[in-house]
Amino acid sequence: MQREDPEGIVISCDFCRRDWDGQEAMIEGHHGSILCLECMKAALAEQAVDDEKFKCTLCLRFNIPGALPHWRNKTHPEAIVCQECLYQAARTFSRNHDVAFTFEPAKYLPVVKVPRKPEDGPEEEEGGDGADAPA
Repeated sequence: MQREDPEGIVISCDFCRRDWDGQEAMIEGHHGSILCLECMKAALAEQAVDDEKFKCTLCLRFNIPGALPHWRNKTHPEAIVCQECLYQAARTFSRNHDVAFTFEPAKYLPVVKVPRKPEDGPEEEEGGDGADAPA
């Protein structure tokens, strides 16, 4: 999340609303959405499923079935991270030698793949850059 202050642009975590100090590890999603390391750790431990469809704040996918594990901070419930983005962030933090975090997938919920329905349309192929698409 970004906001303007008299001193310039301030970057803060969408999930806890803490301002970035310039040092703390954070992951940026689409359109400037931000997930800090502490929220990611909480999300890994607290991710859950429910019956309501949701929109992921990081990847911006919407109408995601509630059967896909996700997390929201109880203090700021409007921001939601899906399991796919959460695990991608965890792998990224884990690869960064400057971040004191190691992702151990066996400690968390297994990856959930929600079955596709015909009305979902065709699935994008690996790469998905459209380079092979007919003109």
